[in-house]
Amino acid sequence: MVIHKKSPPRGDACAPKNLYLPAPLRLNMNSLKKLLETTFTVRSINFDNDKWHHGLPNKSGWYFVETDAPLNVLTALPSPPSEYTNDAGVIKKCRNYDIKARAKALESALGQDSKIIYNEGLRPVYSGMANNILNRAREHTFGHHGTAGLALAKYNTLFGYQWKFHYIENTLPSHSPAHKEITLKLGEQIWRANYGWPLLCSG
Repeated sequence: MVIHKKSPPRGDACAPKNLYLPAPLRLNMNSLKKLLETTFTVRSINFDNDKWHHGLPNKSGWYFVETDAPLNVLTALPSPPSEYTNDAGVIKKCRNYDIKARAKALESALGQDSKIIYNEGLRPVYSGMANNILNRAREHTFGHHGTAGLALAKYNTLFGYQWKFHYIENTLPSHSPAHKEITLKLGEQIWRANYGWPLLCSG
């Protein structure tokens, strides 16, 4: 379900040639690439425990979510509601990702016979960057309707499959908040350039 150039690291060059990068960032590019090639720490996701993510770093970094749930299970999930009512009784837009639509989009683009999306076993289905790894892990599993994330625990069908959360902290020095944000975005794209575009990432 991910377009691999090589196997993902076990444990969220891609920049255009003419893209201008500030000197400090250019100097950090090699360090960033090396960091993302190291082994990510991994933790199994437990849908029966809404505190499974406790103890993860309260820091920025990158991550990817891995599962052995087959494509036909993901494409059969119900779509999240378009709206929800918050505790104050106000109707708000639901921001949970539509897993079904994202999975079907890649299936449609590549064809039903594509070996890429019918990989068996554990494989990455989502990757990203995070200003706070702990919070992002929670949002992708037990996220509120108003949270932009996978909100996997809302789908009982997924509980019978393996789900793993891989992560690595951003340990590189930053010269400003803007520099840190650019580093995170570059790291996200470098990971995807190296290991493929995961099934549930938006195009």
